[in-house]
Amino acid sequence: MPRGLPNYKFMPILFLTTESQQSRRLEAKAAGASGWLVKPATANELLSTIKLVIP
Repeated sequence: MPRGLPNYKFMPILFLTTESQQSRRLEAKAAGASGWLVKPATANELLSTIKLVIP
């Protein structure tokens, strides 16, 4: 997993998916996700989510 590599430790990871179940969100978070966005998403929703995950 890239999160385990020093160069990727703090890289934001955004999941863009059709899945909306809480269990899937928890799986993504456990895998290193910084954010989550359910499709279909508008351009504004995507930009807002990106701004949340970028420090």
